[in-house]
Amino acid sequence: MDLTQHISGLIITFNEEKNIQEVLECFDFCDEIIVVDSFSIDRTVEIALKNPKVKVIKNAFEDFTKQRNLALDSAKNDWVLFLDADERITRELEKEIRETISRPDAK
Repeated sequence: MDLTQHISGLIITFNEEKNIQEVLECFDFCDEIIVVDSFSIDRTVEIALKNPKVKVIKNAFEDFTKQRNLALDSAKNDWVLFLDADERITRELEKEIRETISRPDAK
C-alpha cells in the first residue's frame, strides 16, 4: 500500500460490548479508529480503549447523521471506512480496499 494513503475506521456505538472487539479487529489495517459512542452503559468504551489506535468520542445521540458527521469531522485521513458494530470486513475485501486506494488514479 502506498504509505501516503491512510484510512480512518469509523464506528458509531451504543451498548455494543458483544460486537465491538470483532469490528475493531476488522479495522486493524486502518491508521486510526474513531468510535463515536452515545454514552454506552455496558463495556463498549472500556473494550474499545484497549486498542491503542482507538479514539473514543462520547456524544449524546440525536440522529445518525449528526453522529456520522462528528466521526467524519474527527477523522484525520482522506479515506474513511464506516462500519456498523455487527458488520465485518473479510481479508479479501481488505486487500481490495488497499489495492484500490493505492492506485495512481485513486483520489
